[in-house]
Amino acid sequence: MKITIPLVLLFAACLLSACTTPGKVYAKQHPDLPPQHAKILMTGRVPDGDAIAGMTREQVQIAMGMEPTQYTKVDGHDAWVYVRKQLSATPLSSSAPELDRRDNRNKGSMLDTDAPSSNPGQYKTTIVFDGNVATHAESINGGL
Repeated sequence: MKITIPLVLLFAACLLSACTTPGKVYAKQHPDLPPQHAKILMTGRVPDGDAIAGMTREQVQIAMGMEPTQYTKVDGHDAWVYVRKQLSATPLSSSAPELDRRDNRNKGSMLDTDAPSSNPGQYKTTIVFDGNVATHAESINGGL
């Protein structure tokens, strides 16, 4: 088999740029996953609603690729809050709210106005769990 130089360069670039994420690897190793769970793992994006329902805490953490920004409670259930900065947002200082990892387990609402998502340029995803299993998610765009 003849391998051309551009193909070799493409393969090398893919390896160097880390084309494969842990979520993609997990999804490929578990072909029995529901399609919506595989998509979440492959993209690292959690849609609003119950598409995430049934995913374990481990699967959510693999899909998100990072630790939650906050651990809180929503209607008595554990919830993980992820805050990501939008690419078009201006840089934030080191005291930025998305770095605030307070444990707010006594909060009752996903839509806390003091939450990091109320800042333009940030995207907030709250994932609610019942035991070890996710039940639903809510995403909020911070004004972009």
